Amino acid sequence: MAHRKSSEELKRSGTFRKDRHAAREVSGSLLEELPPAPFELSKEAARVYREEGAELIAQKLIKASDITMLAMYAAEVGLYIEEMSAAREEGVVIELPNGISTASAHRKAAESALKNASALGDKLGLNPNSRHRIQGGDGFKQTAISKTDPMYGLLYKKDSTGRSN
Repeated sequence: MAHRKSSEELKRSGTFRKDRHAAREVSGSLLEELPPAPFELSKEAARVYREEGAELIAQKLIKASDITMLAMYAAEVGLYIEEMSAAREEGVVIELPNGISTASAHRKAAESALKNASALGDKLGLNPNSRHRIQGGDGFKQTAISKTDPMYGLLYKKDSTGRSN
């Protein structure tokens, strides 16, 4: 895969075109401090907002425009935690008056919240794959293996002719 130049590289070389390369421009500046949530969050959601926000700031992945999405993510995770607690108390599977067993309404709400949180988490870079995509990585970097690494002997083992694998 060919290396795609960043906007800065294109500008330095004089080949930056706003009509083609504007999507690569970074909109907004990265946050250095987490602002208050844009709407009220439950106790669990507020905890998630603070923890995940601090992690995203440390990784330099969050901008002011992402705060609402982070709060939505935190609200969904908080809802999941609350609904799963209620489902554990009530029972994950309940029996209806007509004798049919079904999943608890709390369990169904928790599953929906988890699905929503997962989708929002992908957009925020909260899993390794999406984080790599958001940071604009060009693939995994190969690192040198130390001779003390146990894999070194397997990778560089010499055969009977003296050639390495």
